[in-house]
Amino acid sequence: MHCRNCLLVVFLFGFCGAQAQYFKISGKITNDKLEPLALVSIQVKGSVKGTISKEDGSYELRLEEGIYDLAFSMVGYKSLLINVVVSRDYVQNIVLETDEGKNLSEVIVRGKMKDRSEEILRNVIKHKDDILAAAGPYSCNVYIRATQEDSTQRNVKTKKKAIDTITANLNADLQRMAMAEISLHYDHENDSRVKEERTGVVKRGNPEALFYLSLTEGNFNLYNNLLTSTVLSEVPFLSPVSYSGFAAYRYKVINIKHEDGRKIYTISVKPRQLSNVTVEGEIKILDSAWVILSAHFTLPNYHIPEYDHFEIDQQYNLVDNKAWMITRQQFNYYSRTGKGKLSGETIASYKDFEFNKEFPKKYFGTELSSTAQEAYERDSSFWQKTRTEPLTAKEIRFIHYKDSLFRVTTSQPYFDSIDRITNKVTWPKLLLFGQTKFNREKKRSWQLPPVSDVIDPFRFGGLRIKANVAYFKTFTSKKSVQVFSNISYGIRNHDVNGNISITHKYNPFNGAFINVSAQREFQYIFQGDAWINMLKRDNFYLNQGIGINHGVEVANGLSLFVNADYSYRRSVVDYETNPKLDTVLGFVNEPVSFESYNAFYGKVRLQYTPFQRFIREPREKIILGSKWPTFYASWRKGIPGVLKSVVDFDYLEFGMEQELKLGVTGVFKYKILTGNFFNTKDLRMVDYKFQRRGDPILFMNPNEAFQSLDSTFPVFKRFYQAHFVHEFNGALLNKIPLFKKLELREIVGGGFLIAHERNLHYAELFTGIEKVLKIPFYPIYKFKLGAYVIGSAANQFHNPVQFKVGFTVWDRSSNKWR
Repeated sequence: MHCRNCLLVVFLFGFCGAQAQYFKISGKITNDKLEPLALVSIQVKGSVKGTISKEDGSYELRLEEGIYDLAFSMVGYKSLLINVVVSRDYVQNIVLETDEGKNLSEVIVRGKMKDRSEEILRNVIKHKDDILAAAGPYSCNVYIRATQEDSTQRNVKTKKKAIDTITANLNADLQRMAMAEISLHYDHENDSRVKEERTGVVKRGNPEALFYLSLTEGNFNLYNNLLTSTVLSEVPFLSPVSYSGFAAYRYKVINIKHEDGRKIYTISVKPRQLSNVTVEGEIKILDSAWVILSAHFTLPNYHIPEYDHFEIDQQYNLVDNKAWMITRQQFNYYSRTGKGKLSGETIASYKDFEFNKEFPKKYFGTELSSTAQEAYERDSSFWQKTRTEPLTAKEIRFIHYKDSLFRVTTSQPYFDSIDRITNKVTWPKLLLFGQTKFNREKKRSWQLPPVSDVIDPFRFGGLRIKANVAYFKTFTSKKSVQVFSNISYGIRNHDVNGNISITHKYNPFNGAFINVSAQREFQYIFQGDAWINMLKRDNFYLNQGIGINHGVEVANGLSLFVNADYSYRRSVVDYETNPKLDTVLGFVNEPVSFESYNAFYGKVRLQYTPFQRFIREPREKIILGSKWPTFYASWRKGIPGVLKSVVDFDYLEFGMEQELKLGVTGVFKYKILTGNFFNTKDLRMVDYKFQRRGDPILFMNPNEAFQSLDSTFPVFKRFYQAHFVHEFNGALLNKIPLFKKLELREIVGGGFLIAHERNLHYAELFTGIEKVLKIPFYPIYKFKLGAYVIGSAANQFHNPVQFKVGFTVWDRSSNKWR
């Protein structure tokens, strides 16, 4: 790339490569207990240069050669000034001493006169290590009740009497409710070594939108420095009861109550103007003991895609005169649905604490939660004994309504009436939605296509008449059989194509499945190419083949996938196509010509995620992820001689990928892979490994694709490829005045490719701004609209800076942006 282009890329992304006269000063800042300190100010005396420490206490400065004075300061700690001689890269770790002798009231007088809020919080923080340690390893029993209500107005026409209308409205209100009750036993050694056993579970209605049905869904103890919930947010929230909180919050005593000769302070907690992952609310603190009695705070909806509002009420109590514990939490939340709200309330009550327990050495592991089948079969007497929170009148009505409805809806006459409605042939089903045929006795269903889905005008060779048919059968054991089939007829070429795929999941817990397929259909030579290339006919061929695939989790985190496929491949050069399309596209658009041949090949993929955490349900396993990367190895082989197969090649690929939660600074994702063909005796175009060009206009998944690669090309010898993305989630923009109100999100990333075929060394960097919006006409779901600028450098071509737009959708099932 020319010098001016390189300078432009550097200017756009703010990445300054280390020059010969610059050196890196780095290290970790801790307190005298070797606990990392976040948001410590590091300032170069006599200069505007400086930085702050990250969540893990790490810091980094780049300075020219010379002698400097570095000042380290943080509220609640003694400032430290050190002299450094910079002549090389080196590590300087720092330990800050607690400033116990300094009277914080002097600091408070400079700001809010006579307000003791920071002094009070400092006393709590000083004692919080002892408060947390008092319980030691402990266990308790927890009762959780979550209720969901839908206030969306639905206009229902009725000609019944007024009293019937009132009853109908009441029942309609109950129909839109959902409720779940959970009883569990919880063991806790530390925040990374926990285990729960759910001893009772009952769900009424559709409780999918309810929060905190397991303690694995979040930890909101204010004595921790960070409040975490991977279900709610990709980033944790900074606790106001932490030294880092002094830089992020404004405190104020708003009430003082005298009780039993002691004072109870109510302190208002509000985020500072340029803070990011902060909460807002009130905390009640008992003087002398300096402990939290209760708290009420809201989470910023900017960071919770699932809901539009979320608030938490907590009660802390002294248990057995030993330890202050959370004894009750209440979560209130809702999502706007246009004309109403989908609201939820979850209450968690904790009792029967046992402190300073000794757990067996291998008691805690990767299984964080377990539920036996018996837990789902508890009767009403169990729940009457278990409930620590009384039911409201409406909840009692709802339970009675659901129980009576259950008796009706599990009767054979009711099933027959529902099946008649489901199977009834109607014009809307025939024209738009498709027809379902359900057999309850055999627990199977057929899905037939609507008329609107019969015509497919955008296929190779022109318009086709098609029919998609699906079959499903799910067993009580959650084993299942799925069949998808398609048959189509081409109007221009009078040809018949089709495919069928049969999948049997025979072990839901370890995800074991077997799939058998057969097809005669047009396929892409490079399935994952840019959309502009997917329009070209030279990317198509005709495939006739059969295949068998098998996958299983051999051990926790270790999965094995094996495929075997046999194909007869033909060129589509003799097919008639629409010549008008060539004129529109403006380029030569002819299929690739090659001799027909048979191909038999297999593929083996081994994938491992160390220390993968999971939840055990009676018949399934819910993966929670791991702090470790996922490693994989994939081998694909063309096998000659089998059924006259002519292909003979071997392709081997290794890779690793990971998602790192970096606390308040955001989420970092990366993927690294390398591969090559170590045997190419007979390698055909369909089996090439391609590098994908960038898409015009559209910003593609940065974890998989390059944005500015000039063209699609095959690679045969070893290549090296990497992608990385960091989503700051407002960590930078929210510190700029006025930008916080815009609720924008910043993202940076890039990647590199080293490919022998073109002697190519390619690198790209991008940055973007994203905005979370609601999907029109379905406001419960959200998506991100982003604008991005991409710069790249390569030794074989020159690319200008590009601007693109992209879309990602919030996946409510996995709680991730996709």
